[in-house]
This record gives sequence, C-alpha cells and structure tokens, in this order.
Amino acid sequence: MTNTAMTFWTASPHFRGAFWKISSFLCFSAINGIVRYLSQVATLNGQTPLPAYEVAFFQNLLGLIFLIPWIIQNGPESLKTHNPFLQTFRIILSAIGIVLWYISIRYMPLAQAVALMFLGPLITAMGAKLFLKERIGKERSLAILIGFVGGGLISHTTFESSAFSLIAILPILAATCFSGATLMIRRLTKDDSPQLIVVYLLFFMPFVLFIPTFFYGVWPENWQWPWLLMMGGLAAGAHLCLSKAYASAEVSYLIPYGFTKWFASAFIGFAAFSEVPSFWTFFGAFILMGAIISLGYGDTRRHPFRQTSMASHP
Repeated sequence: MTNTAMTFWTASPHFRGAFWKISSFLCFSAINGIVRYLSQVATLNGQTPLPAYEVAFFQNLLGLIFLIPWIIQNGPESLKTHNPFLQTFRIILSAIGIVLWYISIRYMPLAQAVALMFLGPLITAMGAKLFLKERIGKERSLAILIGFVGGGLISHTTFESSAFSLIAILPILAATCFSGATLMIRRLTKDDSPQLIVVYLLFFMPFVLFIPTFFYGVWPENWQWPWLLMMGGLAAGAHLCLSKAYASAEVSYLIPYGFTKWFASAFIGFAAFSEVPSFWTFFGAFILMGAIISLGYGDTRRHPFRQTSMASHP
C-alpha cells in the first residue's frame, strides 16, 4: 500500500502540483483571517492597528525562523542562486503586493477581497503568454474577458456610490504583483530549489519592509505576538508549498485550484466575523471561477498527455 502510494506520488506531477497548491492556499486563507482579526481586535480595544507593512515585516521575519533548520542542514552553499536579479525583482513585487493586500482585507469583506484576487490567474495567463510563451487562443481570450466582467460585478457594491474607490482597486493591484511573482517562480524553479526560493523571499523581504516599519511602525502588543508568530509559520509553509506546486505542474493547470482560497476565506469571514458575501460577490466570483476553469480546461484539452518540465528536486 505504501509503495503503491509512493509510486503514484512520484509518477503524478499534476497530482503533486494540485496537492501543494491547495495546501498553500489553505495557509494563505488562515493568514487572511489573522490579519483581519489583528485589525478588528485592536480597533475594538481602542488600540492602533498594526500597519500593513509592519504585519508583513514580522510575518516574514518570524517565518524565516521555521526555515533555519533547512539552512543549517544544507549549509551556506545551498543559498547560492542562479538568478539573483530575478530573485530580487520577485521579492520587491511580493513586498508591494502583500502590503496592498493586507490593506485591502482590513477594509473589505474577506470573500469580496479574495474574489477580486481571482483576477490574478487571468493576469497570470496573459503574462504566461508574454513571458513563458504559453499559447492563448480565442477560447482562452474569451474566458479572460468574461473573467474581467465577473471582477466588475464583484466590485459593484464598492463602486455603487458612483465615487471612485481606491479600496476596490487594491486587491487588483495586489493580484497583478502576485501574478508577476508567480511567473518568476515558474522560471526560478528550473534552476533553484523551492526551499531556496522561499528562503530568499522570507530573508530579504524584511529588509525591504524594515524602513517603513522602523520610521512609522508601532511596537506590537503582547497579545499580538503569538498571532504574528503563527503567521510566520503559515507563511513559510504557504510559500514552500506554492514553490513545490509550480515545480511540479504548469501554471495554467494549477490555476483552478486557487478556488480553495475563496471558499476557505469566505468560511473564515462568516464563522469568525459574521460576514455574509453579497449577491454580487457570489455572482461575480462564480463567473470568475467559470472563466478560470475554462482556461485550465482549454489547456488540458490541447495537451492531454503533456508532461511538465520539472525541477530536479522533490
């Protein structure tokens, strides 16, 4: 039984990719709930909520603790990257994206904010065409167009006052940053291990976020530290699982598994914060899901037996 399971795991890169992608997005959903909780409790207690860049700073700094054993085990040579420029650009994009994202989920219902983040796979698909030379035909182009219509419906309640709302744009801007970082992960996994990619992100992102935290941050309260430490562990696990996912399967194939994040975040928003998604959020989210499924189905139909170019590490 064990040997059969191991054989299936080894011979099924798409299954591994789906498993790691779902695991990653469950971790990210838990982080979203913690960010909202930290903001809400601080406000109820009359305290100043931690700025988004400070939350991201401590999350990545504490997340690095969970990867120290891997660094010690593999030695300094294991930290050598083949793509220093690409690593640096990815870290900057990720830092900008996470700050924009944490600001948006502080002010928007979790289900609505995460639904707008579904625009990320559409942006990723377009980026894959430009940078990874993946094909986008008429069907996929139509799916992308329909997906953006769904994004507009999700934003309906935010724009219904006829006034431009920056908050509604923040998740989309964050999605654009994360999509760029995703495409870079795909390229990086050809030469660097998933562990190395995560270590670089968690090690260098705090340096990027330290400056605003030092000048404008506030020292966390005692009750906030355990949550920040938990976020660090979840972040390390999420990024490691995500890197393993993109090392196992193609970007376009893994896109539909991102739905895990919406269902999990919607459940957390309802159970922890009594947030009930609006009709427009539901409607727009499912339109986006359909568009994203169409993207993945179209790619699978064109390449039913296509194997992924995988990295040499597990």
